[in-house]
Amino acid sequence: MNKPRLLKVNNLKTKLIIAFSLLLIVPSLLIGARSYQVAKETVEGQLESTVADNLHILDMSIDSLLMPKVNDVKKISTNISSVTEERQPAIEETFEDYLELHPEVAGIYVGSENGSLIHIPQVELGSDFDARERTWYKESMSEQGKAVISDPYVSASNNEVVVTISQSLENGAGVVGIDLKLNQLQALTAQIQIGEEGYPIILDKRGNYIIHPTNEAATEAKESFYDNLYKDTAGTFSYMLGDREKMMGFTTNELTGWKVAGNYYTEEIKDASSPIFNATLIILAIALVIGGIVIYFVIRSIVSPLKELKEKAQTVSNGDLTQTIEVKSTDEIGQLAEAFIGMQESLKSLLKNVEKNAELVAASAEELSASSQESSAAAEQVSSSIQQVSAAAENQKHNIAGNVEALKEISNGATHIAEYSSTVTELTNGATNQAHEGGESVALIVNQMNFIHESVSESNEKIHSLNERSKQIDSIINIITDIAEQTNLLSLNASIEAARAGEHGKGFAVVADEVKKLAEQSRKSAKDIQEIIFAIQSDTKNTVELMTKVTNQVSEGMEVSNQTSTKFSKIVESMNQVAVSMEEVSATAQQVSASINETTVLAQNDVLLAESNAAASEQVAASAEQQLAAMEEVSASAQSLTEMAEELRSVISKFKF
Repeated sequence: MNKPRLLKVNNLKTKLIIAFSLLLIVPSLLIGARSYQVAKETVEGQLESTVADNLHILDMSIDSLLMPKVNDVKKISTNISSVTEERQPAIEETFEDYLELHPEVAGIYVGSENGSLIHIPQVELGSDFDARERTWYKESMSEQGKAVISDPYVSASNNEVVVTISQSLENGAGVVGIDLKLNQLQALTAQIQIGEEGYPIILDKRGNYIIHPTNEAATEAKESFYDNLYKDTAGTFSYMLGDREKMMGFTTNELTGWKVAGNYYTEEIKDASSPIFNATLIILAIALVIGGIVIYFVIRSIVSPLKELKEKAQTVSNGDLTQTIEVKSTDEIGQLAEAFIGMQESLKSLLKNVEKNAELVAASAEELSASSQESSAAAEQVSSSIQQVSAAAENQKHNIAGNVEALKEISNGATHIAEYSSTVTELTNGATNQAHEGGESVALIVNQMNFIHESVSESNEKIHSLNERSKQIDSIINIITDIAEQTNLLSLNASIEAARAGEHGKGFAVVADEVKKLAEQSRKSAKDIQEIIFAIQSDTKNTVELMTKVTNQVSEGMEVSNQTSTKFSKIVESMNQVAVSMEEVSATAQQVSASINETTVLAQNDVLLAESNAAASEQVAASAEQQLAAMEEVSASAQSLTEMAEELRSVISKFKF
């Protein structure tokens, strides 16, 4: 796999532009990115700080709102020793004074141990009202001497969000409670804004809204992300609201267990950082423009002298050594120009010396080349003749050897054909014998099928005969049944006549009764025989149908067997023909193999003679080629020397001194 190669830049000006651009752009981009990152982190920190400050304010506000009322409840529970009818006017007066001083309180009340309730302002209570069944009463009694703060709820009397603060009396004779309005907390929360669209939220410890800008108080917060508020006492987390990401920070009020939270959209961080980013981009653009102008003039001051020096060097490379260069500076570029001038002068001197020596070498090389060419021509004629003889002998040897190999392969093939033909003949004879045996087996099957067909036909006829006789027996049974019924009627008539005869007919009555019994038994036996005959007829009918199917199947089997016998006869005839043909092929292959073996022996003798002639020719050709090679080397060296001298003259002629 080829590795990707970086784009090669061969232009110095382009390299300098790329280098200076990278030095200018990369730091600028890094500065811009870092500035944007710092601005983003600053804005994010400010929003997080705003959330934390507002949560702290709300947390303190909850404490400042509830703690005085907790203290008031404790004080009132201490001052009330009992709740009786005698004490009710004094308690009501105390409660009324308290309400006048604390307008944020929706109501104050005390429930007694007998279930009665003193409530200011006055409220209508049902006849079945029992203060002891109220949640605030039960919780306060279970927490003796400790103030209990209920979950916020919407008051049914004024539709305001209130919270109940209650505590049992010191002597346990009742519970005093205050319903505190949360209007002040709602007003304070409404004034708090986090970022552009963020807002604070307060939920109770059971996950119900207390304060929310869009959801009603005392309703359940069903969104799943609120579950994160109850995994810890404080923290932050992100979540998606629709298709927009939000951040939420939260804390837990220790007094109530309420969750105080604040959220904002994370895109506000980007929106607030964008002006800083845009300003940074503008500054970077201005810096890039100014830097680009400065870089342009710097690169120009470097590239222009180098470009002039390159043009002069290119002129020198074309052979013009008369060029002059004006040195304008003493820096590295000026030093390079001075070195170029020195190189030009040295090259002039070198070329003059080479020109003189090249003329001498060319003259000597021409004389040597002429002598070597004459010797090489004579040796080449001898070598060419010997090579032709050697090549002919070698070709003859290869051709004869190839013929020998081909004859061996043909002989082997003919031998294999003869062997395969014998094998096929044996297999054909075996198949013919098996086909004969198969034909005989099929003939036996046909005879057996004929016997089965005759037996089945005979059985079918006998079963038909049995069926007819069963029908005859059925007719006889019907006659016996009729006779039994008539005998029964006669015995009945005889019994009647015997009864009429009185004493004289008793003997006749006994005979008539026996005749009746005999007739009844005959009828019953005839019925049993008839049922057996019906069963025999049913079985006989099924057997007749089955034998008919068997007869049809046997007929089909006989037809298939006859067809098989015919096919076996054809197979035997074909196999006999194949056996005769294969015997002829085997005999012919054996004759071909014998003839090829004789030809192979003669060809091998020719190969030996050809090899002897080729060896002698190769020895003579080798000697001639050695002499020719030596003369060619001399000639080639002389020719090469002549060409080099001419090339040197040609090269030197291009230069102008």
